[in-house]
Amino acid sequence: MLTAGKVTLPANKTSAANFGKEDRKTHAKDWDFTNTWAEMEKLLSTGLVRAIGVANFSTVNLAKLLSTAKVVPAVNQTELHPLLPQRKLHDFCTKNKIHQTAFGPMGGNGSTLHSHEVVLDIGKKKQVTTAQVLLSWGIQSGWSVIPKSVNGARIKGNLHVLELNASEMHALNTLAEVEGTRFNRPDWGTVVFHDDDEA
Repeated sequence: MLTAGKVTLPANKTSAANFGKEDRKTHAKDWDFTNTWAEMEKLLSTGLVRAIGVANFSTVNLAKLLSTAKVVPAVNQTELHPLLPQRKLHDFCTKNKIHQTAFGPMGGNGSTLHSHEVVLDIGKKKQVTTAQVLLSWGIQSGWSVIPKSVNGARIKGNLHVLELNASEMHALNTLAEVEGTRFNRPDWGTVVFHDDDEA
């Protein structure tokens, strides 16, 4: 509910039987994300938000959104790392001036990136962590990166960005050609990741 310059949300009922167990596979039959976007566009005129964006949108869903949108999303937050650079999506976002933010820039749960020989070699040569190599690759690729950690030393280390040379960038850029992998694949009961074959 929007009221006089502030947003009021109902309190979460942590005692509810389904709290934290929402069924992500059940969708309202008449729901269409373009309608949700139209409502989000209205927030811009309230002064409560400066920009609006999307997450996990493929080129298919972005094209559908842009066909009706009055406002182009400022950002698309997606899984991006050397094993999933999503080049087709990157080209689409660049063409349409949509910034990309990499969640899981190090791969997330089950990631093999920290033990990948190419990443280890670059880190050893530059005397930095594999996380710093991966985050620097993402930033040099033109994305903002949002690593996740609860470890204070890792959080501090993640702030150290370095410049990778052309051959190091090339080595990281070619990893997906041989072993492209998506580490985060939630089951939302519908196709979301349309571009994986062309990632």
